[in-house]
Amino acid sequence: MALNDEKPYVVVWNDAVDLRHLAASIVICVAAGLPVFLGAKALFGALVDTPSLAGGYALLAGLAACVLAAAVCARLFRPKRTFGAEQAADREAAIAELERMGGTAEAFADLAPRVRAEMAELGLVRETAQEVRA
Repeated sequence: MALNDEKPYVVVWNDAVDLRHLAASIVICVAAGLPVFLGAKALFGALVDTPSLAGGYALLAGLAACVLAAAVCARLFRPKRTFGAEQAADREAAIAELERMGGTAEAFADLAPRVRAEMAELGLVRETAQEVRA
């Protein structure tokens, strides 16, 4: 894994993140979740007789808004990891280890298509793109 050297990255939950993007994502999620929560609390407070039930519905609405905002942030701020030629030795070592463990294209057939596609994208599986789509 290589990172773009000119930007300051920190490791959060074992992944490299740009602090500006992380801060922007937090602001976007709060800006989306809080108004939805408060609006839903007022709406459900007027519609539902039980205040605790209205609060629960409002919390669910706020959480749903946060999830949608997180999806938007994931689209806006792409991953920072890049694999370069300097990682070729690591890739070859990983392929050798997978082959030593019996890893063949047939052995990977049981994996989920998404996992196989990601392994092929990283160059860890020697199979054609047509096999990955199957």
